[in-house]
Amino acid sequence: MVKNWFHIFATVLLAACPLACSQAGVRHGVLTQEKNLSRPARILIYDFAVSDRDIAEYQGIMRQQPSVKDPAERERLLAKEVKDALADEMVDGLRLLGFTVERVNRGIKAADNDLLIDGQFLTVDEGSPLKRLVIGFGSGTSVVQTRAQVYQGAEARKVLEIATHADSGMLPGAAATMGAGAAVQGGLTAGMVVANAAVSSVKTYKSGVARMAASSGDQVVRYLSEFFVTQGWIRQDQVRKARIAY
Repeated sequence: MVKNWFHIFATVLLAACPLACSQAGVRHGVLTQEKNLSRPARILIYDFAVSDRDIAEYQGIMRQQPSVKDPAERERLLAKEVKDALADEMVDGLRLLGFTVERVNRGIKAADNDLLIDGQFLTVDEGSPLKRLVIGFGSGTSVVQTRAQVYQGAEARKVLEIATHADSGMLPGAAATMGAGAAVQGGLTAGMVVANAAVSSVKTYKSGVARMAASSGDQVVRYLSEFFVTQGWIRQDQVRKARIAY
């Protein structure tokens, strides 16, 4: 019966994750002390670097059978998905602030009146959806951590550095809210799983970590808006305050 339960709910759970308690925020930011910097004509965005050793793919019992059999290729595709999610969110968010924004290849150099955003994924960990579902309280947490650097001009003067942290949250799981044996005894229903699914304005992505990467990109844009207003580049009513991650 336990085996059947896993098969029935694996697809539903993976589609519903991350749960509503997922959250992203800025953990650390360093700003230049310079004021009245020139407003950039363009903002260029490099794809953030991500290493295979920084990616932890979920391998547990609730994992769907992958269509791609080669683990290295799956890691490459997951890395591309998180890079695309973060970059696309930053491009869209910065354009809404009124800037000309381009996602460019790493070899392209910034001009004197450009702002350049580069960065790295420090952690891309899918965690364990089973532990999150049954135990909760941070068990099996999926995590995405990034660090972004912002440079000005052809000389690449660093004006800003931001670290972000996104995870699947700390809500209790089924074992805490329903009793330890409730999930495997049929007490957990598909409706309850879907009811806990995150409802967000962030675009839909194939994986929970890609959604977290997109949320991290949104937090970078929010932090940048706070910096931009101090330089007089945007209006106060355009500022979207970043969340502080603890």
